[in-house]
Amino acid sequence: MQKSLLALLVLLSTATMAYGQLKIEKPTLASNNKAFAIVVDQDTYTHTEDALKAYQKTVESDGIPTYIIHGVFNRPDDIKKELIKLHKTKQSLEGAVFVGNIPVPMVYDFSGHVTATPSDRFYDDLHLNFEYIKQDANQSNLHYYKLQESSPREINPSFYSARIYYPTLKYDEAHEAINNYLLKVTRTRRDNILDHVVSSTNQDYYNGCTTAWKDELKAYKEYFPFLVKQVNGLQQLAFKTDNNTAILNELQRKEVDLLLIRSDSSSTIQVTATREPDTYPLYLILDTQPAGAFDNMEYTARQYIFNSGNTIAVQANTRPAPTDINFSGLLSYGLRWGHVHNLGLTLERHLFGDPTFHFANKDTENLNAKLSQEDNPEYWRSLLKKDNAIYQTLALFKLSSSNTSSSEAIMPYFENSPYRTVRLQALHALSIHKDKHFTNAVSTGLGDEYELIAQQATRYAGIIGDTVLIGPLTQAWLNDKSRRRVQQHVKSTFEAFDRNLVEKSLLTALHNSNRLHQETEIESIKSQYTQPATLESSLEQIKDRTRPKEERIRLVQLMATHNYHPGIDGILAIINDKQEPIELRVAFITALGGFSHSWKRETILANFQTLLKSKATKELKIEVERTINRLN
Repeated sequence: MQKSLLALLVLLSTATMAYGQLKIEKPTLASNNKAFAIVVDQDTYTHTEDALKAYQKTVESDGIPTYIIHGVFNRPDDIKKELIKLHKTKQSLEGAVFVGNIPVPMVYDFSGHVTATPSDRFYDDLHLNFEYIKQDANQSNLHYYKLQESSPREINPSFYSARIYYPTLKYDEAHEAINNYLLKVTRTRRDNILDHVVSSTNQDYYNGCTTAWKDELKAYKEYFPFLVKQVNGLQQLAFKTDNNTAILNELQRKEVDLLLIRSDSSSTIQVTATREPDTYPLYLILDTQPAGAFDNMEYTARQYIFNSGNTIAVQANTRPAPTDINFSGLLSYGLRWGHVHNLGLTLERHLFGDPTFHFANKDTENLNAKLSQEDNPEYWRSLLKKDNAIYQTLALFKLSSSNTSSSEAIMPYFENSPYRTVRLQALHALSIHKDKHFTNAVSTGLGDEYELIAQQATRYAGIIGDTVLIGPLTQAWLNDKSRRRVQQHVKSTFEAFDRNLVEKSLLTALHNSNRLHQETEIESIKSQYTQPATLESSLEQIKDRTRPKEERIRLVQLMATHNYHPGIDGILAIINDKQEPIELRVAFITALGGFSHSWKRETILANFQTLLKSKATKELKIEVERTINRLN
C-alpha cells in the first residue's frame, strides 16, 4: 500500500510542475512538435476543469502537445515568465490561449502611440522589451507598460495567441459561458472545407468608391480558391451604408465558413450585441470600430463566440486600425487560425477564441508544420515558384520579413504577376527595403488595375516624399477620375510635397492635355495654389521663437502626421540649435520618427548619429536612440 502511494505521488509530481502559486500540467501527447499553452486563472480552472481537459485533448488530437498553466496571476509578468521558459525549451511554443480572468497589459509609447492600448503583444512578442508602470486604480486587472527606448518597434510575434474571455461581474455566468464555449470547440470538426464566404463592406469604408467595391470581388476569388460554384458560395452584400439586416441574416446561415464585416461605424456590431442572436459562421473578421477592446467590460467580439451557434473565433481590433486580409486565403489551405492571424499583425489586432482551429487542407503542403519550424528560406523560395497566388503571397511575406530576399528578387513579382494579391504583397514587401525599387514600384503602382494597389501606392508616395513621384501622382490625378478613393488619396498626398513643384507639375500636365475644360481647370489650380497651405504656414510658425513652446510642438506634430517632407531640414535645424528649449528639441526628435520611409531618412539618421557623439544632454540622446529605432 505504501509503495503504491509512493508511486502515485511520483506520477503526480511528473504530470504537474508547481511554481509557487502556479501549476503547469504537462501535455498528455508525446510528440516533438511545437507545443501549445492554455493559460487560465485558478478560479476559472476550478469551475471548468473538465471542459479544459477536453479542450486539451482536442488540440492534442491535432498533433499539438498542450500544457495547462493555472494559478493566481498578480501581474502579466507572472505569465510571461512561464511562457518564456516554455518557449526556450527544445520543444518551444507554437501558440497560447488566455482563458478567463487573465491580466490585461495596457501598452503605451509604442511607435508614437500616446494612449494605452490593451495588447497581448506583451505576451506573444518576446522581442519587445517593456517597463512596468502601474496597476490601474479602478480596474485591477489592467496593468500599464511602457516600451523601453532600446526595444524594437516592429511587431514580430514569437508565437500566436488568443483570448477566451467573458467579462462579467457574475462569476458563475462567466464560468458557464467559458465551459460551454470550450465544449463547443471540442464538438466542432476540423475537416470543413472553406467554400462559403460572405463579405460586407459599406460605402463609407470605400469613401463611396463603387470601383473599389467591385474590384475587391476579383481579389476574393484569388483568396478563396475552393468556393462552391453557386451564387451563395461568395456573397458580397449590397454597397450601402446600412447592411444590418442583411448581415444578421448571413450570421444565421449554417453553411457560411467565413464572414468579413468592414465598416467605418460599429452600428452592425452594436445591433448584433443588443439582440445577442446565435451566430453560425465559423470565423468572423471584424474590421470595424474597436469591437475587440477587451479592457472594456462590454467588448462586443465576445457576443460571437459565447453563444449556441457555430462561431469558433473572431478577429477584431482593440483600437481603430486597418485590417490586412491579404493572407486570409491561407485559411483555405488548413492553416491554423493563429498562424494566419500572426501574419501582418498590428498592436491593436486580436484573436478571440481557439487559435488552433483550422479548415480542411485540400493540398499536400503542410504549412502548419513549416510555419511552426525555424524559417527555411529555401522552402519559401520553392513555394514562390508555384503558380499559386496564396503560396506566393505567403512566400513573399516570409522572405521579406526575414530579410532573406532582395528588392531585386521581389520586383519581378510586382511587375509581372497576373495575381492582384501577389502584386499587393510584393508592394508591401518592397516597402521593407526602402530603396529605389520600392520608389519605382510605387510609381508604377499608381496606375495598377487593382484599385487597392493604386490606393496603397498613393499612401506610400506620401511617406516617401521623393519629388520624382510628383509626376506619376499628377498623371493619376489627371487620368484616374473613375476611382474616387484614389483621387482623394492623391489630393491629400500632394500636401506632403513642395507646393511649388506640385503646382508646376499639375499646370504642365493640363497644358499638355486636350481636356474639354482645360482653361477652367488651369485657373482653378492657380487659384488653389495662390495661398500657402496649412503645412507650409506651419513650418514658418514653427521657426518663430516668439510663439509659445507648446504651440510650436503641436505644429511640428501636425507636420509629422502628414509626412511634410519639405519641413525636415527646418526641423533638424531647430533640433541642432542649442538655444532652443530642450523640451522642444526632444519633441521635434520624436516627431521625425514618423519619417521612416522618407527619401530624407538617411539625412535624419546622419544628423542623429552626430548628435549621439556630441555633448548633448542625456534626455535628448535617449530620445534620439528611440527615434533611430523607429526609423530603422
